[in-house]
Amino acid sequence: MKKAFTLILLIFSLCAFGQGGILNRAKQKLKDKAVQRTENRIESGIDKGLDEVENGIDGKKQKSSEVEQPQKVQKDDTAPAPGKPSFESYSRYDFVPGQNVVYAEDFSQDVVGEFPLLWGTNNRGEVVTIKGLEGKWLRLFHTSELVSPQLKTLPANFTMEFDVVLTFPNEGYTYPNIIFKLLQTASGDKDGRAYLGDVTSVSQTNLTIVPGEEGSSTIALTTEVEGREYFNGGPKPLKKLSASYGKPAHVALWVQQSRLRMWINGEKIYDIPQAISPQLAFNRLGLGITTYFSDEEKIGVYLSNVRVAEGAADARNKLLTEGKWVTHGIQFDVASATIKPQSAGVLKEIAGILSENASLTIKIVGHTDSDGDDAKNLDLSKRRAAAVKEALVKTFGIEASRLQTDGLGETKPLKDNKTKEGKAENRRVEFIKL
Repeated sequence: MKKAFTLILLIFSLCAFGQGGILNRAKQKLKDKAVQRTENRIESGIDKGLDEVENGIDGKKQKSSEVEQPQKVQKDDTAPAPGKPSFESYSRYDFVPGQNVVYAEDFSQDVVGEFPLLWGTNNRGEVVTIKGLEGKWLRLFHTSELVSPQLKTLPANFTMEFDVVLTFPNEGYTYPNIIFKLLQTASGDKDGRAYLGDVTSVSQTNLTIVPGEEGSSTIALTTEVEGREYFNGGPKPLKKLSASYGKPAHVALWVQQSRLRMWINGEKIYDIPQAISPQLAFNRLGLGITTYFSDEEKIGVYLSNVRVAEGAADARNKLLTEGKWVTHGIQFDVASATIKPQSAGVLKEIAGILSENASLTIKIVGHTDSDGDDAKNLDLSKRRAAAVKEALVKTFGIEASRLQTDGLGETKPLKDNKTKEGKAENRRVEFIKL
């Protein structure tokens, strides 16, 4: 109520001294916001989305680490770690990641305060940690272009996932435009130097997010082939994006031939049958911030947990015909049996198969990579398998008597644990028909 009263006083001040169209619009905007905020507080006590932003401003928790002082990232002025989305918020999520992991990046091998070793940029970026969040994050800066290492040429069917954290102060700043790119760079451009020189690729698909306050964010999808526009699908509203500021937002893409689907925190944003030219052969992930902002320390854009996988996840055929389905799409918190909400699509898939085949019984087997103690990994794999069973029973209504569990820890690796991709392949859950 105090903030609403302050806004009303400001409106009266504008009425006394303001002249002209711009000032009148400012008056009206402030008046509307004051009335809206006052009514919301009377009716519901607290508007959760607004309070999250306000708390970040008043408590200065929205800031990330000082870019020149990465050792300070554990101070109270780092981005907060709010609660994670529940399975309920992913209830309509039907994303299932590809079968084979071909690229994984969490920046764990990179030095905090430095640019990641294997990536490229025409400006700057920095690996940081964020208080309350797991792992390391790549921080982007204004007017920067970044590219991932060159990947193997991706097939017609692949998936891509990553987490992004956006922190913006509600202080009248212009929020930066953020572009996530699927790139086809020249085959001879091994380190991305040619692309970064003029930011020109052979072809690319762009997802351009324009963040805004309180439901005003937008997104646009475009595809360019050899410099010519192939598809233009935006802008469209992203009304829920502002509620994710200061939190990790999970982004998932699924490309099938020319079809592209996209989700943010379980909400399907795009499902476009002809968004991508069939002739495209993507081989990099690109990132860009095109808008200049004067006080970059108050603007935070962070990326981590990138995973690219190929091959269709044919769970039904694998389980019913071949007797076993292996998935890397059930993800857990680090060193924990807590299932991440973005696993909902895979859990829904296996629950559907069990529901349609009432006589089917399965064994759920957990596997880990080789990080950590052998005995602890064995125990962790068993607890993760049990957590999957619990989710299938409690969330999807599968009878517990149809599900057995076991865990094999790190004893049965599929790939070499010396690479991130190998570790990602080895962290898996198997469903075995009994």
